[in-house]
Amino acid sequence: MQNKNMNTVKDTKPEQVALTDTREESCAEKEKSETVRFSHQELIKLTRMTIDNMIKNDPLLSGLPSDVTIEEIKSQIAVAQGQAITLFLNRGELPKLAVVVPPHNTTVLDLKKAIKRHMNLSLKREDVKKKISWKHVWKKYHLCFEDIRLSNDNENIKAYNITNKAELHFVKRRREKNKVLKNQ
Repeated sequence: MQNKNMNTVKDTKPEQVALTDTREESCAEKEKSETVRFSHQELIKLTRMTIDNMIKNDPLLSGLPSDVTIEEIKSQIAVAQGQAITLFLNRGELPKLAVVVPPHNTTVLDLKKAIKRHMNLSLKREDVKKKISWKHVWKKYHLCFEDIRLSNDNENIKAYNITNKAELHFVKRRREKNKVLKNQ
């Protein structure tokens, strides 16, 4: 490295070469003295603050929570690009739950799985420790769009005319009396 420096300043006087080397050494010392060390926890906090600021200042991501997941970011980008739709699940007294799904080739079963993922994430953020029995939920309630029950899990959601920003809700299933006798 010193030969390289000497080659670049070979027409200068020896005092200038020494001055150049001294300046390079003092710059390196400044860089070392300006280096700040952070603990692991401080780095995590700094990273979270930076991500929060980026999310708040980005018009596309501004509605997302601070503990956003990669899936949520990808979903939000897909919605902005028209590759996904947002459906809202009306939960009665609780706030509506936004569920993002692709508009093409999405079945009712895929929609139910997306509702399960979003609901579990929502409960985790609210620090609720209870676990939902989804088998029980689907056994006791129908998922509905307007007055239409989404009863066929293999049916595409387009068959029900579900579009972007549609509102879904649960309706309690009615008990079918003498179910065994009807099937015979």
